[in-house]
Amino acid sequence: MKIDIHAHAFSVRGFVRDVFFSVERQLSANEEQGVDMAVLLPLIHYEIVQTPQRIEEIAEVCKKYPDKFVFFMNFDPRMFYRNPKADYSQLIEYYLEMGARGVGEMCANLPFDHPLMENMLSYIDKYALPLTIHIAPNEYGYYGIRDDANLTGLEGALRKFPNIKFLGHSADFWSEISGDEFHGGYPASEVLPGGRVVELMRKYPNLLGDLSAGSGLNALRRDKEFGVKFLNEFQDKLYFGHDFCSERNLENTTLSIYIDSLLDEGLISREVYDKVCYKNAKKLLNL
Repeated sequence: MKIDIHAHAFSVRGFVRDVFFSVERQLSANEEQGVDMAVLLPLIHYEIVQTPQRIEEIAEVCKKYPDKFVFFMNFDPRMFYRNPKADYSQLIEYYLEMGARGVGEMCANLPFDHPLMENMLSYIDKYALPLTIHIAPNEYGYYGIRDDANLTGLEGALRKFPNIKFLGHSADFWSEISGDEFHGGYPASEVLPGGRVVELMRKYPNLLGDLSAGSGLNALRRDKEFGVKFLNEFQDKLYFGHDFCSERNLENTTLSIYIDSLLDEGLISREVYDKVCYKNAKKLLNL
């Protein structure tokens, strides 16, 4: 069994949404890759889409396919008139009642310690929800939460909001698995000691790993020996995913095939495989 922690699908087509998967294509892609259920993450931030997705759209998809999809709610820290004291309680409770299992994918291009971001995080912390984060370089012109190469902002958030289960994601997150000079992108070099992701995952119980996309796959595959050790050490904190958005993702996002091969080669146990592929997600999402 496999539960995909990170998926996107659109039932309503808007401007440039033709590049994203329809619900039907997401279903067929999941079937092709042996995925039994996926978490749909609404894309609401203007940094990534010109026509933001309504969370209600995703909720309706999950209602239609309750055995195939669950969903996260999502917020923009700049909503509520950019008020750093805005109350998110009613909004969170509204979507929890609708069936949401967490929050994300957070792509707003603000630093972790921005007053608007910290206010929003304080409410996610209050409700102790999972939060999928896309980390970006600490400059404008990207989508994702801005942070430096040492993930200083992330560490501050991990410390300040211990009840949030942060699901780390993106090339700027996973490239920091190694202690080398490569930041961002998809480095193919051997993983060196001193990686910040490893350090933070050991130090903070609330940092989890979203293995989706080419970035998560690359973190495991760039140094196979290290990747196996990483899966074994953090077997209770890692989550299978693909981040299928469009046809181009199918070419470079083959975690399903790769993790199956590690099991077949006897490099990871069935227990580790099952935890990463679905058991951790079942527990996190209360399925």
